[in-house]
Amino acid sequence: MLVASSLAAGCGGAEAVRRPTTPSVIPEAAAERQRAVDAFGEHAWGALSAGTPSSLLFADRDLEVLLQGAALQRFAARRLAPGGRDGGIEPGRLRAALASATYAGICVQGARSEEAAGLLGLVADGWVFDRLLLIGRQPSGRRIAAWIEGTFVYSDAGFGALALERIEEPRWEHTDLEIAPCDVAIRNDLPAIAR
Repeated sequence: MLVASSLAAGCGGAEAVRRPTTPSVIPEAAAERQRAVDAFGEHAWGALSAGTPSSLLFADRDLEVLLQGAALQRFAARRLAPGGRDGGIEPGRLRAALASATYAGICVQGARSEEAAGLLGLVADGWVFDRLLLIGRQPSGRRIAAWIEGTFVYSDAGFGALALERIEEPRWEHTDLEIAPCDVAIRNDLPAIAR
């Protein structure tokens, strides 16, 4: 009973969200890696299209189970900087730009393994990345995409951001849809014939 009420309180009520207890390493199975990235892509799409980019962040209290030493204060301070919680974009503009589209994929860049007590100050080894291209598609087939930059960590509760740095204004037929190299990609934005 206590677990259920703390889960509901941790996410603001309606939907129970698992809280992280530790960073996690890259899943060995490719399908599991793809599922983890795709789940975060869907979560990111929901957050941006709802105009709530701050919901990509791990809760402030969860930083204590993910980070150690000076890293805890460093990321807490980064969240207080301009754009540290919303990526520097007005939430209403995100909602308006993405209103007619649905999630179609994600391209992750800067993915790597990070050792415990390494540069980020994680409490355990983890899988991290620096930026993602979030992709959507209108019913007409027209695509929209935006880069989200920050520090993203995989945990036993899935991906979340330690800090957000910048969310690009979503752009229709973004040039990076064709040229961006991806460390991990879920590309549901391609026409069915090209898959």
